[in-house]
Amino acid sequence: MLDNFYARKDGLLHEAERRGASSRPAKIQHLVADSSPLGPPASSYSTLPIEILDFILRYLPSQDLCSVAISNKHLGAVAMRSLYHTIRLVRPVESVKCLRTLSQNPSLALLARSLAIHWSNILYPTRNLYTLAIRALCNTSLLNTLSIDVPTDFHPWNLSSCSFQLKELSASFPCNQDLIQFLESQPSLLDLTLRGFNSDPAEFSFNLSTFNLNPNPTSFALSPEALPRLARLRAIHAGPDIIASILKDRPITQVTMPLYADCVCRSLDALNMSSEPIEKLNIISFDPDAPLYLLSEIAERLPNLKALHIVILLAQCSEALLEGLAPLLRKFKALQFLTYMSATSSDDVSQDDEQTIAAMWHKSCPTLKTIILPMGKVWFMENCKWTCLED
Repeated sequence: MLDNFYARKDGLLHEAERRGASSRPAKIQHLVADSSPLGPPASSYSTLPIEILDFILRYLPSQDLCSVAISNKHLGAVAMRSLYHTIRLVRPVESVKCLRTLSQNPSLALLARSLAIHWSNILYPTRNLYTLAIRALCNTSLLNTLSIDVPTDFHPWNLSSCSFQLKELSASFPCNQDLIQFLESQPSLLDLTLRGFNSDPAEFSFNLSTFNLNPNPTSFALSPEALPRLARLRAIHAGPDIIASILKDRPITQVTMPLYADCVCRSLDALNMSSEPIEKLNIISFDPDAPLYLLSEIAERLPNLKALHIVILLAQCSEALLEGLAPLLRKFKALQFLTYMSATSSDDVSQDDEQTIAAMWHKSCPTLKTIILPMGKVWFMENCKWTCLED
């Protein structure tokens, strides 16, 4: 009886295998027949190029990228490249973990292209944290974008041992000799943002009529050969000496800078020291008298500006004042985008009033395409009529 049972069982299994093989698609039969123990089946690899996978994965949040990174070996390599491509460190605990990984794994550090260290809210930074950051930065030799924003009492950064060649730098470093030495080692730099001060904060002077963050600036002299490709400069607190030193004979076309009451003309004169015409200018004015002269002074020096953005912090802008600025715009020959903001307003300017002002400004400067007035509304020309973006 047992012999008959086993014989019948073998016959049923053989018949099941025969029917399964005959019903299997030809493509699957081929893959099974040709599979080799030397590697996984070809179907486990993506047919998409690495560049497309990389592009897709960069849209995923970091948590999902981590999941993809451990999904399989092929996708994991691409996910790791996306995961470490752009790094932003804000919270201390996460910063320490990430910097430790970068300092201990040079192969992962080589994947980093953009690194932001923003520790402005850390009240008591330690030297160990600084040392860990430097060790990590020394491994990121392919980095091209670096942003560092730390408290003023943070240990002075010494990046001389780093080998990366940056294209973009944003830093809160003091504008001193250490910063000059680092900038002179970065010939590929295209975009520079300086948030540091050029004088002792204890010497800052501000009252109702004066606000100056650089009353006694220290020397800031770049060598003529430094930063040969620099095109964009944002110097948030810099005085005229820094502006002139950086702009002189360099192909800078976009500038953001402050204007202090006691050195407005010197700062504006520095704009003509660039080897290329300035096309875009962003001004933060700390002079209460700025509305009376600022547009005229800028137009005298830079009549071919394409974009001008002005923020006036210590002056009021009334409707009559804004209307009075219209004739000053005639000196601009190519101005397309104009922002004129103020922190305070002596009276409320209605939307109809702003429309009238925009039309007056355009009549004086026909090249204007977009205007932003002190109330914050964006005006643009549509069907021969100035229209508000909120309409």
